Amino acid sequence: MELQQLKYFKKVAQTEKISAAAESLFISAPALSASVARLEKELGMALFDRSGNSIRLNRQGRILLHYVNQVFASLESARVELRQSMMQQSRHVAVAAMSSNTWIDLIAAFSQEYPHFTLACTNQRLSQFEAAGLPSHFSFLLADEGKSSLEAGDWEHVTLFQDSLVAMVHPEHPFAKKGSAELGELLQETLFFPVPDYPLHERLQQGLAAAGHPMPNGNSYSGLVIRRMVSDGIGISFSTAHTGKSMPEGLRYVPIVGMEQTWAVALYWRRNRALTEDEQLFLDFVERMYG
Repeated sequence: MELQQLKYFKKVAQTEKISAAAESLFISAPALSASVARLEKELGMALFDRSGNSIRLNRQGRILLHYVNQVFASLESARVELRQSMMQQSRHVAVAAMSSNTWIDLIAAFSQEYPHFTLACTNQRLSQFEAAGLPSHFSFLLADEGKSSLEAGDWEHVTLFQDSLVAMVHPEHPFAKKGSAELGELLQETLFFPVPDYPLHERLQQGLAAAGHPMPNGNSYSGLVIRRMVSDGIGISFSTAHTGKSMPEGLRYVPIVGMEQTWAVALYWRRNRALTEDEQLFLDFVERMYG
């Protein structure tokens, strides 16, 4: 397998259309189809179910996509670390986050107060952290409090804020006008779900289970795709109350009646490593902002 093959495979998996994937990759549709076919031949199995113009991952394809995502995430981490090794700035802090929406307001506020700092912020999937821990070039990790892998004696943390699940809807949706969403009614809607292996997906699964509902089958997309689908009025999705406060206007974030689950979000750092002056400044800023 070559990286280019995996890149093409991932794009087809995301778009579920050869023509659209080929256009975004700036190659021809026949060339893209041939690349996917070579990958399937090399692995000795089909990765997609094909029907007319539709092409969707089968069980084997979903398994491969899980590991392909890890490969590209690891390469991105390597790129970031290599870039940081070449940086000449004297003030620098690197932060990993389980969810990008968690740190939007924090990073904006810190960058405004300390524009001379280089602040690197990178998403890290839950499975990556559980498998390999926090890469050494990260000073801090933003994550949901209470993870067993973070509750051991290797970490210190400070609690930032409480969060909860909310429904993300179009401004003209009846839920937006009512100001809340009944869980039973919400589950009858066209739903878009967060991608598995992210905290929001796990929290949603837990919240539904606590309310006596299994996780429904549905489409899973990245946050950007979901916001576009909801903005276009195609369906509704889920987010967190904190995200609703941080994101630009345009969508509505309403409480879910019947799924009142809350949790804490915290900033973690290694107990056995002394903080640098820059890291301590960042930590002091965080405690001041959320204190």
